[in-house]
Order: sequence, then C-alpha cells, then structure tokens
Amino acid sequence: MKNILIGICLFLCFTGCASVSEKTGSRSESDKYQLAMEFNNLGASYINRNMIDEAIILFKRALIIKPGFAEAHNNLGVAFCRKEMFDDAITEFKLAIESNPNFSRAHDNLGVVYRNKKMFEEAIAAHTLALKINPKDVGAQRNLDLAMEEKKLYEKNHIYQTTGDAVSPGNVSAYRQYTRGFYDKAEQSFKKILQENPDDQMVARYLGHTYVRKGMLDEAIEMYKQIILKDPDNAAIRFDLADVYVRKGFYNEAISEYEKVITINPGDTHAFYKLGEAYTRKGFFDKAVGMYNKILVLNPNFSEAYSKLGDLYMQEGLYDDAISVWEKLLELHPASVNVHLSLGLAYAGKKMLEDSIREFRKAAKANPGDKDALYRLALIYEEKGMIDEAVAEYKKALHVDSGRKGTMGFDGVSERKKSENVFVKSDN
Repeated sequence: MKNILIGICLFLCFTGCASVSEKTGSRSESDKYQLAMEFNNLGASYINRNMIDEAIILFKRALIIKPGFAEAHNNLGVAFCRKEMFDDAITEFKLAIESNPNFSRAHDNLGVVYRNKKMFEEAIAAHTLALKINPKDVGAQRNLDLAMEEKKLYEKNHIYQTTGDAVSPGNVSAYRQYTRGFYDKAEQSFKKILQENPDDQMVARYLGHTYVRKGMLDEAIEMYKQIILKDPDNAAIRFDLADVYVRKGFYNEAISEYEKVITINPGDTHAFYKLGEAYTRKGFFDKAVGMYNKILVLNPNFSEAYSKLGDLYMQEGLYDDAISVWEKLLELHPASVNVHLSLGLAYAGKKMLEDSIREFRKAAKANPGDKDALYRLALIYEEKGMIDEAVAEYKKALHVDSGRKGTMGFDGVSERKKSENVFVKSDN
C-alpha cells in the first residue's frame, strides 16, 4: 500500500499539480507571531546547514512581520557573525536585548562578538550580565573565562610590542598567529616562550590547543598532562584533556577526566553533560541517564539534557519516560518543531495515534518545510486508513525534496538540536 501511495504522489508531483499559495490578509497578533516564528525556525535550520544568505532573508522576513522579535534579532546577529559582519551582528544583538533585557543568550553572543573585535572589557561585561541572568549557564561561564584569559594574552602581547625588550619575533606574535590560524608558526613561537619560561601555564595550554588544531592529538595529550602534573586541580585543563580523549576514542580515559572535573567543580553541568555523552558511547545506559538527571537537578532549564535523556529513553523503548521528558521540554520551548516531532514519535511508539497526529501536525505547521514531520504524519494517516490524507502529506514531502534538490550537501545529523535559537560559536 505504501508503494502505491508513493507512486501516486510521484505521479501527481511530476504531472504538475498546482500548488496552493496561502492567501494573505489581516492577521491577529497570535497569527503574526506564529508566522514570524516559522520564518525564524526555518532560518535557524538554514544556519545549521551553512545556508547563511538564505537564513538572513528569513530572519528579516520574521522581523518585518513581528518587529522587535528578540529571537529573530539574535539569530540574525549570529548569521552576520558567520559572514564576519561583526558591526551588524552587534546591532542585532543589542536590538534583541532591547526587546528582551533578560535574553541571556543574546548577551552571551554579544560578548563573543566583542571578543572577536578585541573589545575585551565589553566582552567581559556582556558575559557577566548573561551569567547574572542565568547563573547556571555553563557556556556563558566558559566564554567569560575565555574573555578574561584572552584579555591577559592581548595585554601581554601589547607589552611585548610597545617595549624595547629583546624578544624574538616568534614570541611577540605567538598569540596573534594562533588566533589568525597560523598554527605552524604559533607552535614554534609558543615553544620558544616555554624555553624561556617553562612555568608559563597559559602558554603551555595554548600550545596544547595549537596541537589540537593541527590534529596532533597525542602531542596535545602530553602537553595537557604536563600542565596537570604541576596543577592537579586545574579543571579547565582536565576538561581539555578529556575532550581530546573523546576525539581519540579513548572513552575510559575521558570518563576518568570528566569525573575528576566534577570532583573539583561539583556544579559543573557541562562536565556532567560530556560525561553523559561518554557513558552513552560506552553503552552505559543507566549511568548516562543518571548524569542527565543530575544536570536537571542542578539546572532544570538545561534543554540539551532533556533532549539527550529523551533520546536515550526512545532508544530503549521506554516511551512513557520519553513522553514525560519531551512534555517537560515542551514547557520550556512550546514553539519547538523538534520537541513536537520527538513527542509525536514517542506517542507513535505507544500506538497513541491521535496524540501522535496532533504533535506531527504542530511540527508541520511550525515548519512546513520539515519533510520528516510530513512523512511521519503521512505514515500515521496510512496506518489509520486515512488514504486521502496520507497521499496529501506524501505529496507535500516530495515537494519539499524536489525544492531542495542541489542544496542537500550537508550533514544534518544534529540539525534538530538547535534549530530555533542559535548561538555564536566560540573558538575554544
């Protein structure tokens, strides 16, 4: 039956069935918000596919429909960052904050842009404010630490440049070489500095980072280990070391380091999160679930932990537990396409077909270009014997596929995780 339906859809698609365009007219405020949200969500998914120009157009459309839409301003700022249009990005983040002064993500993103412009005082202030709004935002805390560290490096480099000290050219430009991506030169420069001052832990750390950027993971591991020998309670270096172990596939070693980070900083939810991922890679289901639940005790608004926990429950067929998790996440993100889709899948697993249809409809309404929602909805209709409805949804999904022809050369595995609200990627 499914093959027959798909054949019908292909016939309809290729015989040129007329598409129905939505009539424009007066809209209520809730309708405007919903339409703006749809443009925003689709634009965010385009950013994750590196379709930046298309994303910018969609965010601007969202803002035409709903001026002052904080999330769209934030996401537009992120898009400008990807194109290195930093001044435009700053303008958008400030507009997002003007619309919502408690928008911690926009404050944090603004800080990252200031760091790119070497405006470290402003960056520190922005990250600090983001943490004041959301004290458990581990990402903002790490960005604040990076801003303070880079400020010291920048000032140190400036001193080298403005004094007449006998410092080699490699020493003077080491940090600039690293930040500009000249990693071979940076490696040599950092090594020279360490020859002169073997106890400069900050330089040693950046040499380790340089090794990572060059793919020299064994050398990075040895460098981080040397730092830990001198400073066993350095949680940041242990975290760096654990991340490299993960990249090498050494999950036992990574787990050991993440656990030590948590011993040093019991409230580090990011370490719990990474530990949960490592346990998952090792197949330790119960331990991974335990880590994500600990995160939610520390920070009930940690969306990514809900997502990971829901995925684990789904993999094990624990649909009731998954439904409970997705419903809690939906309270945090009521307009999320991803959560509606995940909740629909959990209901489908329990054969609660009406509930599943409801969630897939909400997902498809929020993002008409989401072919997964359309296919899932079609399959449920087919299972219920609603053939006409199934054909209609298959046709929509096929239309989405044909409309994206030639633009699908990307890895969409993690696309669903952050498709409604995006952030500026930090270098470290």
